[in-house]
Amino acid sequence: MIKHLVLAAAAATLLAACGSGGDAAAPADAAAAPAAGAPAAAAEAAGVAEVKFNLKNATSFTLTHLYMSPAASNDWDNDILGEQVVAAGETAEVSIDDGVESCMYDLRADFDDGDAIDVRGVNVCEIEGTTVTVSE
Repeated sequence: MIKHLVLAAAAATLLAACGSGGDAAAPADAAAAPAAGAPAAAAEAAGVAEVKFNLKNATSFTLTHLYMSPAASNDWDNDILGEQVVAAGETAEVSIDDGVESCMYDLRADFDDGDAIDVRGVNVCEIEGTTVTVSE
């Protein structure tokens, strides 16, 4: 089943379709394009201590892992959820507190059905305080 990640930002909503598959591909390189509607200046902002947003799982599957890495990285950071999961229909608060040197991140969400979503070049500074929804 194909899942979608909807990023609700101040003035724009980005719908990123994704394919299925269980292989954990590495994040995009530093040349990742900014998210739709992301101003260039915001994408280059630095020095934000922490970004918090809500993650709503609007699928019928449990979200088991959430990886977020700076877009310039070639490796996934640790699973943000840790031991926590986000069951179908639930919402969890997510926090990126690594100093957010750049607003541009790559995201990967894994589900208990073996499906995964990769979204590249997300401006996390624009999703601060909003709700990110994963849907089918």
